[in-house]
Formats: sequence, structure tokens, C-alpha cells
Amino acid sequence: MVSFYKPAKKARKGSTVKTVTVESLDMHGVGVSRSQKPIMFVEGALPGEQVKVKVTSSQKQVSKAVTERVVKPGPLRVDPFCPYYAKCGGCQLQHISADDALSERQDAMSDYWAHHLNITDLPWQPAIIGTRPTYRRKARFAIDARNPNAVKIGFRQNNSKAIVDIQTCPVLERKLQEVMPALREVLTSFPAIQHIGHIQALSGDNVTEFTLKATRDLPLTFRQALTQFAISEKVNVVIENMSGDFETLHREATLICKTGGEFYLTPTPDDFVQVNAQVNEKMVAQAISWLAPDRDDTVADWFAGLGNLSFPLASHAGHVYAVEGVAAMVQKGQAAAQQQGIENVSWQHLDLNDAASVQNALGHEVTKILLDPSREGAAEVCRQVSQAKTKQVLYVSCNPNSFTRDARILLDAGYNIEKIGLIEMFPYTRHLEVMALFSHATY
Repeated sequence: MVSFYKPAKKARKGSTVKTVTVESLDMHGVGVSRSQKPIMFVEGALPGEQVKVKVTSSQKQVSKAVTERVVKPGPLRVDPFCPYYAKCGGCQLQHISADDALSERQDAMSDYWAHHLNITDLPWQPAIIGTRPTYRRKARFAIDARNPNAVKIGFRQNNSKAIVDIQTCPVLERKLQEVMPALREVLTSFPAIQHIGHIQALSGDNVTEFTLKATRDLPLTFRQALTQFAISEKVNVVIENMSGDFETLHREATLICKTGGEFYLTPTPDDFVQVNAQVNEKMVAQAISWLAPDRDDTVADWFAGLGNLSFPLASHAGHVYAVEGVAAMVQKGQAAAQQQGIENVSWQHLDLNDAASVQNALGHEVTKILLDPSREGAAEVCRQVSQAKTKQVLYVSCNPNSFTRDARILLDAGYNIEKIGLIEMFPYTRHLEVMALFSHATY
């Protein structure tokens, strides 16, 4: 998650160790000690706790620290459920329940936006949550095979490039948890594992797929073993070679990921899909409910990806204009729409960070706009939309920092926040998403 503060100065050699009291959490789930001067942000600490910390950096107004020891636990502290939590960098918030983390962080966001957007009574809606902890359908496993007698397959260590060897990961979907031991057994049986850079796993709605990044040509015996594994476990296995091309060793079925209603995506290994299938479907349903398009509406779905929101929107709106900045995704979106018989979605390949391209896209006289940008946000879009005064803008953000900047643009142009709610796409992590519906005051 991008920090809201300027880059901190490096701590001096022999960092300060002290005991502090933590009063609250910030929106990233980091403890805040306002009794300290400067204000201290403490990794691993919770409200109501006294903790011994090591100061890692300090500025005039902000300092940062990590928890060395909990002197007095607070009422929100719980035992982590994963045995690797202390080392693995995948999760950061297993020491607090997911519900408490959401509540505390929503309060922090309210305070932040009261200050930066001058809104003191946000129209919060219930957060979108899914199954916990087995939520993650997509993961990338790193490999360290430098020591053939102690091969590591897992995730990066917290604040380190070192790999934590993971035998099981409790936040993965059950299907991935069940098949990973068999894949591990195959991989560690061959010295050629040293030529596998990483493994990407995706549990689709109909089949699980593993993509192995090869750093050189793999021996025939290794490839045969991987193929037999795929046949036995009824999964897809794909090799990404050194040039970035994909070779399928075995395909059980063409992988699909459902989106809203009866619609689906057919991602290839290098495509983006949301990691939380259940939350994604709820997010799509809420977007349609809040935007409430009908056959008289022409809806713009900008930063459309593969059509995760475009396809379900098309079943309600008169027409959908899907705009995406990656040409390959536009081609795949067009193909998927044709395959599913969706005739009222038009695709464009445009750079939505470019003013002229946004003006081009606005030429369709859309009545409602849906934005789902990357972490950089949609500043240029919001500037152009503000001038066009489109009736409604639904903004799905994965970065509160860029969202705050873009919301300010819309609010200054006469838009109001009609609804806003959190999206828990990644439980137990600092990552948090938000959905907001902006309506222009003239309508």
C-alpha cells in the first residue's frame, strides 16, 4: 500500500528502543501513537496496547517503528492462525480479527477524509466481505533451489527477499491447498527445479492452472513428470519460457472465472483477475445495484480489463463502452463478448491518462461512468468528467491515496458522494479497496 507520508529518513545506526502506548490504527492497519512527538506509526501494534518498539525512521512530524515486544496486550489482539505469520510477508494483520480490522480502518478512513475532503458524515454502506480465511484463488510462489537438499517453495519473507518455505497456506482456496503437496513432490524430485523462477497458481471455477516460469529449457523427464502430475490431479500445467511465450503441457479444460450473473472471463496466465472470487462477484453486483443502469443508459466502463464489469453491465444498460489501455486485453475482451453472445459492448484501446483520449471516449455521450483504475488512479479522467458533468460516476479504488486526490476533483466540480463502502478483497493484509458513487448536483 502506498504511504500517505513523504519518504522517511533512514534511521541512525543504533535505532532507538522505547515503550509506547498505541491509541488507534491507521487505514493500513498500522498502530498509531499520538502521544509521541513526532506521531509514531508502529507496525504490529493495536489500540490500547503498550509495546516496546524499535524506531526505524524519523521525520519532523512522523516517525515509524516496529513492535519488538507486546508489554500489555490490547482487547483486539488475537492469536494468528498461520504458523508462518511471524516470518511470511503475505499477511500483515492476523493479530487482529478481520471484522475488527475493518471497523478500525473504516474509522481511520473517515478521519482522513474528514480532514482531506472536508466531509464529516460519509454515507457508509456495509463492507463487502467473503469467506475467510480460504479466500485466495490466485497466488505466486517463489522458489529458492540453490541448496538442492533444502529447496524452498513459498512466499517472500516480510521486508526481505528471502523465501519462507511454505508447506501449506491457510488463506488459499481449498482446491489449491489440496493439490500443492503433489506439485511440490514433483518439483523437488528433479534437479531442474533450479531452472524454475516462480509458480503462478490460479483456481478457476472449472479447473486449476499452474504456470511455471522457466529460466532455461527443461529436461524431457521433468516435463513428462509435470504432465503426469497434471493428468493425475486433473489440472492445467503451462510453461512460460524465457521469451515469455506459453506452452501448455496439459490442458484439462479452458480455465474460466465467473463474474456477474452467467458471464465469465477466460484469462491467460499473464492476465489480471481479482484474487477473491466471492468478493469479486459481490463487488460486481453492488456496482450494478448502485449505478442502476437501464436500457436508456449508455455506460462507460473505463479501465475495463477483460470485461469483469462490462459484461454484467451490458445485461442492464442499453450500451456499454469498454475502454482499456492494454491492447491485448481489448482483443481478449472482444473475443469473450462474442463467445458469450454479448452484442451491446463496444471496446476501445485508449490511454486514459491522456486528456485527448479521455475526450475521445467522452464523445459517446455516456450517461454514467464506472472507473476501476490501477493504483495510480484516474486523475485525468476525473478532470475531464468534471467538465462534462456526467450524471453519475462509480469509482472502485484499490488505493485510498489516489482515490482521495480524484475524489477532491469531483467534489470541487459539484459532485456529491451518495454512497461509499469498503471492499475486503484481501483479508488479513494492509490492502483495502473502496467503492464510491458520485452524483452530480445538477441532476
